[in-house]
Amino acid sequence: MSFKDDLKELRQQSNLTQKELAKHLYVTRQTVSAWETGKNMPNLETLHTLSQLFNIPLEKLLFGEEIPMNKDKYQSVATQIDLDVKLKKRYRLWTIALSSLISLLAVGVAILMVGYHSGSSTIDRINPFLSYQVGYAKLPHGKKADADWTAWFTDNMMGNDWSKLTLATGENPGIKDPYVMAFHKGNYVKEARIVPKSYVNNFYISNLKGLEALNNTYKLAKKKSTKDDPLYAIYQKFHSQYHVMDTVQGPTK
Repeated sequence: MSFKDDLKELRQQSNLTQKELAKHLYVTRQTVSAWETGKNMPNLETLHTLSQLFNIPLEKLLFGEEIPMNKDKYQSVATQIDLDVKLKKRYRLWTIALSSLISLLAVGVAILMVGYHSGSSTIDRINPFLSYQVGYAKLPHGKKADADWTAWFTDNMMGNDWSKLTLATGENPGIKDPYVMAFHKGNYVKEARIVPKSYVNNFYISNLKGLEALNNTYKLAKKKSTKDDPLYAIYQKFHSQYHVMDTVQGPTK
């Protein structure tokens, strides 16, 4: 008999309906019907499952009889197909594992990027792509010793790397014209201390003066609605972001 007839006979001998057999094989009843009418054939993995389900050699299921072969030289069809099925399952597992790993990495990188651009100190603290750097800002007036405050810090002498940090420095120990030096990683501040102006390089001071002038330009442009000044567009970034890479400099004296 042909495969379609054998399959139908085996199903009936096992007292299974097409729907019940389909449930065992994780296919639809229409798929089983198509096999039994000879419209198509199941794949190797399904054939392997059928041979196990009906406890019949795969050669007999495929060809209607068992095919004797020289065991020293050739593997049986069943053994070869069994190996193919196992390899297929193994490749599928590796593919799923690799896809899952890539997805996790993509999600992890996305979280790190969102954390950086949203100013999350918690995420920046564990971000392996960020490194620690030292930034400087003028200590705001009238801040309580234990209260957090937020300011823009210049992170290099070129004035093209800025970070908006929130921190508390404690009470000013009596330093005149105080500045704040922050050791930070993204928006995560590991340590900060108040230092006198004489401790700060003049280029950092120049950058902070330039930012103050830019702030005044922004307020003036906003008040007069003259937003065509190119500096206005730059300060818009300082107004809405936590990290800015535009160059802002002021007088060195």
